[in-house]
Amino acid sequence: MRINWFPFFFLFFRFPKKGVPISNRYKAIIKVVQRMQLALTLIFLSIITGALGLVYLENYPWFDAFYMSVITLSTVGFGEIHPLSPLGRLFEAFLILFNLGLLGYSVTTLTGIFTEGGFAKLLRDYRMHRKIQQLKNHVIICGFGRHSLELTYELSKRNRDFVVIESKHERVELLKEKYDYLYIEGDATLDQVMQEARIMDAAALVTTLPSDADNMFIALSARQTNPNLRIISRATGPEDEVKIRKAGANYTVIPERIGGYYMTTLIDQPEVVGFFTLLSNMGPGNVQFEEIPVDAMAPHFKNTSIRDSGILDLGRVSLVAVRQPNGMYELNPLPSLELRPGWDVVVLGSQEQVNAFKNAVLANSVSN
Repeated sequence: MRINWFPFFFLFFRFPKKGVPISNRYKAIIKVVQRMQLALTLIFLSIITGALGLVYLENYPWFDAFYMSVITLSTVGFGEIHPLSPLGRLFEAFLILFNLGLLGYSVTTLTGIFTEGGFAKLLRDYRMHRKIQQLKNHVIICGFGRHSLELTYELSKRNRDFVVIESKHERVELLKEKYDYLYIEGDATLDQVMQEARIMDAAALVTTLPSDADNMFIALSARQTNPNLRIISRATGPEDEVKIRKAGANYTVIPERIGGYYMTTLIDQPEVVGFFTLLSNMGPGNVQFEEIPVDAMAPHFKNTSIRDSGILDLGRVSLVAVRQPNGMYELNPLPSLELRPGWDVVVLGSQEQVNAFKNAVLANSVSN
């Protein structure tokens, strides 16, 4: 594993600004670094003090004083370079006693950090903290249970950036041992934890906590913090579903309802379920829907019929629907339908096909 050491050692000379909220993970890192700073500072001061004392009390040359101070600190037992006066011996005696305590503290501190994976954990936590602070347009997942496990798998398959917030320590340990995911150990209902997850820069938030009250509170708090955030929440029943949406969630999902419909369809129409599984890209499939705003397309696609725009000839995708600003979908749109600003087109294809289609129609890609 390649580790960028420079940012970590930069902590020795950098302190967080006052008034800036600091995450719990970062506080723990700073605390360990400050212990190392103290140990190394005391060692440096001991050497300097010993050298200055020998120079001014015994008229030692600077290099000899420095060497004598180092061997005094190390307690290697070498003899005196030059004879010492009674005052010089008294000074050295106090310096040796101080160094014994200093050496014990320094060895204990550094050993505790570097042994039993402590230093590796510190570097891993610091690297994860830096990665989280660089996230933009990512997904925040609250809770790491059964549903979140599938969610993180699908997001990983799509190479989508996300960070998991989990308060239970045993689940955090599972995240550490089995999954290479970004995570924050903390309570998702706390504003400070959400700030650490960079909620202001996130594109979406999914809360899958077992408590509807917690999900509703998270949706309400997240909507107040980031009005443009897309919020998806788990719900246990229709009544709670309505309340969570009123609190600020864009979408609610009742897993039991979806599971019941899925199993019912399997009774009489198992082929339909198989096709749905393919379209939903669950499992090893490589099929996906993509909704592309007409506003983001090149100018010659706007206010032009599907037939005249030639949009269907730009890639091996199927144009399955058009979504109007009121949220209504028109399935299998006619070739004569005009693509108007504010509308979205829904296409279906493999990930490679959809990416090629987007590169052909998006304004930025066309201009480049």
